[in-house]
Amino acid sequence: MDTSTPAQPAARRFDFGNLGLAAFVVLLIVSFSLASPHFLTFGNITNMLLTVSVIGVMAAVSTLVIVGRELDLSVGSVAALAGVVVAILVESKGWAWPAGLAAGVAVGVMTGAFNGFMVASLRVNSIITTIGTLALFRGIAFIVTDGQTAMVQNEPILAFGFGRILGVPYSVWILVAVFGAAHFLAERTAVGRSIFAIGASPRAALLSGLNLNRMRFWMFVASGISAAVAGILLIGQSGAAVPSGATGYELQVITAVLLGGTSLAGGEGSVLRTALGVLVIGILNNGMVLLNVPSFYQIAANGVLLLVAVAIDQLRIRRGSFNEER
Repeated sequence: MDTSTPAQPAARRFDFGNLGLAAFVVLLIVSFSLASPHFLTFGNITNMLLTVSVIGVMAAVSTLVIVGRELDLSVGSVAALAGVVVAILVESKGWAWPAGLAAGVAVGVMTGAFNGFMVASLRVNSIITTIGTLALFRGIAFIVTDGQTAMVQNEPILAFGFGRILGVPYSVWILVAVFGAAHFLAERTAVGRSIFAIGASPRAALLSGLNLNRMRFWMFVASGISAAVAGILLIGQSGAAVPSGATGYELQVITAVLLGGTSLAGGEGSVLRTALGVLVIGILNNGMVLLNVPSFYQIAANGVLLLVAVAIDQLRIRRGSFNEER
């Protein structure tokens, strides 16, 4: 049995894609700074990071899921469900806020475990599975709230949106911590190497002794937990838990991950480059708000970003196939 360490993923080596994405971020910053004197201020930058912290927390972990050749489209619905559960338990049922937060995270564990069971044990395609659970979890969020908004008045929970350390919102510190942990897991641990190996070649990973089903199961559990944390951040920032909250966030998450160079084909990606992808989305949305661009143009711009990200990914895959044939 071959137990050798999987080869270093190609995405971890420097390429011009890294420089190109960083240059695009700089270009956006310079452009919006020239267009609005309010863009490059400490207050605006921290508010922008606060806004993208929700999708960023999910994108950091979704990078590993996509590297492992899977896809979780239910993250937005899980975030909404976890948020309404926390709000109901703390505000209506009188639970202490730590217990309420623990229950919210437990929602993420259970939903992720359900997705993982469907994919790893029943061998249902992850896209089909999470399209179904996207609707299922969203429906449960509406059922438990009877379609009503649950207001949040608990100060420790609201602190996730309004509390600050050194002038930086708690949510941003959590975002940095999640990206740091995901990067460390991907680059410095056997688990990360195993995820890259599974994404690059499931058959080779299986022959090397890796338990593919177990790894896939825990990838979805981790994705569920990250979505639950994002849902908690969302209700802290908005002061309300809405069953329709985080609708469409899964598309922004995928956009950020693909913009960062992670391939839908698996085996290639970088958590830190995903962070740049999140910044692209945040800067673009924030800049358009400052320039008073109507919201429907912002929606269209996000759609264009997703299409561009997918197109770049497909070109990268074709270029890789062409090089292999040569």
